[in-house]
Amino acid sequence: MNKSISDVADLIFAYYPKMRKMYRSLVSIKDIPISITQLTCLHILNQGERLSMTELANEMCMSNQQLTKVIDTLAELEMVDRVCDQTNRRKFYAQLAPKGKKLLCSLKEEVDRKLGVVLRKKSPDEIDTLYDCIAHITTFFDNTED
Repeated sequence: MNKSISDVADLIFAYYPKMRKMYRSLVSIKDIPISITQLTCLHILNQGERLSMTELANEMCMSNQQLTKVIDTLAELEMVDRVCDQTNRRKFYAQLAPKGKKLLCSLKEEVDRKLGVVLRKKSPDEIDTLYDCIAHITTFFDNTED
């Protein structure tokens, strides 16, 4: 089976709205004053110690100026801490604050609960296949160059 780049692109275009819709149905942020972009920022920061603003902007595919607005809001909500570099006072890092960690933990519990309902009619083999597919997609694009 030989698929073209266009075939893969078509599949990604079809996949993204469905995955976004599923994610939005699993994570209700209507009572939380943050956007999906800000939530994505929290998820990225949850994967590591801290990131410079440039590193985080690159991870989020946005400019430093756009990211500053995202971080400003999250800092005001005490979900992210800004840390000044010890050697270069003009360089700042963002790291997840305890309140941000708590939010992500509660959202993870919500996803676990809702996903349990969605997947309850699926067989263990189907769930394993889904897991393997998502794991593959998750790691596949980690090793690509921009």
